[in-house]
Amino acid sequence: MIRCLFKGLQQSGQGSEPGKPVIAVAGALRSGTNYLKFLLEQNYDVAADSNAFGWKHGGVPVFAASAQLSYPDMPLAYIVKNPYAFVVSLHRYHQRKIKAGHRISLDAEAEFNAFLTSPVTIFDSQLDGSPQLRFSSPVQYWNFLYWNLETLDPKRFRVAGFNYEDLVTNPLGIRMVESVAGLTRRSEELETPKNQLKRLGGAVMTGEKSTAEGDEDFDGSYYTEKRYLGSFTDEQLAFMRAEIDPWLMQQRGYEIL
Repeated sequence: MIRCLFKGLQQSGQGSEPGKPVIAVAGALRSGTNYLKFLLEQNYDVAADSNAFGWKHGGVPVFAASAQLSYPDMPLAYIVKNPYAFVVSLHRYHQRKIKAGHRISLDAEAEFNAFLTSPVTIFDSQLDGSPQLRFSSPVQYWNFLYWNLETLDPKRFRVAGFNYEDLVTNPLGIRMVESVAGLTRRSEELETPKNQLKRLGGAVMTGEKSTAEGDEDFDGSYYTEKRYLGSFTDEQLAFMRAEIDPWLMQQRGYEIL
């Protein structure tokens, strides 16, 4: 499902190329923000700014009416991953990076059940002294971020929401942007990481490097067949049902299992 609320894309001096239209990109950790950025920049005459509204994984901040701050005058595109797939992906990423000795923007428990049911802390690992956000579970992080993004007032913000699973299985879904933002398409052929590799003469990648965040195996049927559900026990599924916000699931077209 693609939910688009913005009417047009205006010129901005921000971004990688001065004078080029700019669109902000946001989403939870391990939700596919890099993939969304790639699809936008490779297929349209637009620059995707990952942190125009603040840290891309932290939502849009609240500015007091008296604050000497203002939101940038640009649309914001965000990407959502089904929360069942999201917690599995986030846990695998956390464990793989920790074992490799990498510093990441997440503090959490190691074992999956503890990871799922215990508090998590997120922060920007690239920023010294980064502020932190603490949630009672990774699902509550998902709830927080997507409530923040789904409820942005369309009278003030121009927002487009994309489901990760839809864009991965059918990247043509990104073309919905054309009718609401007036973007100029670079070519008739849709540019994806997989197509780019073909033209470079490389092997067609089957890993998520070709489609999303860059370092885990990818198979589209993993999402269409919901194979990530095999990671959950009945008790863990019950925990998910109790934690997930039903309104958000309805908004994004997801099913509570």
